[in-house]
Amino acid sequence: MNNIIDTEKYLNALDLSDFKWINPKDIVVSQWVRVKCEFGCSDYGLGTCPPNTPSVKECSDFFKEYSRALVIRLNKVADRNNYPSNWSRDMTNKLLKLERHVFLQGHPKAFLLNQTCCCLCKDCSGDRLSCKDKKNSRPSPEAFAVDVYQTVKNCGLEITVVKENPGEMNRIAILLIE
Repeated sequence: MNNIIDTEKYLNALDLSDFKWINPKDIVVSQWVRVKCEFGCSDYGLGTCPPNTPSVKECSDFFKEYSRALVIRLNKVADRNNYPSNWSRDMTNKLLKLERHVFLQGHPKAFLLNQTCCCLCKDCSGDRLSCKDKKNSRPSPEAFAVDVYQTVKNCGLEITVVKENPGEMNRIAILLIE
């Protein structure tokens, strides 16, 4: 219980105050998400994206190894023609600090599913083996076949598709804790 309170204080200190605790068994994993990654995402094939990630079944099994998860919603008004890369990198760094904080609380299995495809390097090497920052690169929930829309809806948060440009985008990160 103390770790939860401490984690929530740390989330607020990082200005990551839009979150929900969930049971990882409530994370919805679906094959269609992987298909959308392969056919429809320009980041497919990059270092933390499929096919450089476990199979859909392995992802589903992975979540069963955890007893708690934090779903963290990040909001930003953005122009789809000018993705806010600096903001995204800043959010990734905050989320990595959170993962490290939870790890140091005595949770060695703490693992972050980042709010977007890895964005730490301005020039991605394009594959996992030649990644310049393997220690900090993390896959997105979608790379692990998470149906983000249904998972977020199930935990009582809202997520919207950006219909107007510019518009508010929601990014979702998931921190797994055991």
